[in-house]
Amino acid sequence: MAIDINKLKDWVTFSIAVIACVSGIIFWVQSSSDSKIENLENDIAEVKTDIKKIQDDNREIIRIIGRLEGIMDK
Repeated sequence: MAIDINKLKDWVTFSIAVIACVSGIIFWVQSSSDSKIENLENDIAEVKTDIKKIQDDNREIIRIIGRLEGIMDK
């Protein structure tokens, strides 16, 4: 009976160690990719800002071209 209890204790200890190891790896992977995701979000925000600026510039260019065409037609 004592041998069975020791084997059970060893298996429980081993199981807990494996679970702790897997949990640690999962936590490490999630936390290591957080900075990468944050950098990507910052880059996307910068690109969106740049696109908005380009759209505004394009509207201004089209408006100026329209004015020039109007002047040339007179």
